[in-house]
Amino acid sequence: MNEQILIDQTIDKFKLGKKWFWIGIVVAFIHALAGLIYGITLILEKDHRREGIIIIAFAIAWALFSYFVVGPWLLNWMTAKGLIIPKLNIQQVQLPQQLQ
Repeated sequence: MNEQILIDQTIDKFKLGKKWFWIGIVVAFIHALAGLIYGITLILEKDHRREGIIIIAFAIAWALFSYFVVGPWLLNWMTAKGLIIPKLNIQQVQLPQQLQ
């Protein structure tokens, strides 16, 4: 009987940890800094250190990937579509003789 209760508690604990692990991954995907903070708080818990390390690693990897791959691609795509950074024609203006 006691073994069954212990097994049920372990299974419930694993389900809870797994749910919070996936929530941490989603948080890190949405915002890397929030994922880092959440991962650090999980590291401070003795039972969830492994999940915290995984979330921190994912947050750092996602931040680097989005900064070096997604960011430049998005900037090039938006520039090509004319959505940002309009093409400006800069013309040289001649100052009057008095100001030179």
